[in-house]
Amino acid sequence: MEQTASPSPATPREAEKAFYQAFEQADAEAMLAVWDDGADVVCIHPMGQALGGREAVARGWREILASGHRMHFTLIPLQFTEDGDLAVSLVYEHIRVDGESRTRPPILATNVYRRTPGGWRIVAHHASPAVVDLEAARQAPRSLH
Repeated sequence: MEQTASPSPATPREAEKAFYQAFEQADAEAMLAVWDDGADVVCIHPMGQALGGREAVARGWREILASGHRMHFTLIPLQFTEDGDLAVSLVYEHIRVDGESRTRPPILATNVYRRTPGGWRIVAHHASPAVVDLEAARQAPRSLH
């Protein structure tokens, strides 16, 4: 599956912005353009199973984005690390769905980006319901495990 022609994200933060814009616009082609073509890509949607490989990830996004639910994201960054050709972003996703009166409970997402000849691309997205208090998370030490 080829990536659609679009401006190449020059930074991992640009790739993240493109990822969430595609999500909000329910634009499958834009979503897939920000994903890497490698067989090692993986996506885990909240309460879902691991979708491994470009074809499975593409199928999962096409299903979600075709659902008709338009989502709007407010992101709260928790941690961002860039080292060489990899970057990891941890964010709280606050999602409001068109037609619903309240924002849904927060989702904790990990997004991993890789520098490629075509710019920065996402190689992993793992989202799960957040189980921590937001204020406590802001005050917690910024280390992994």
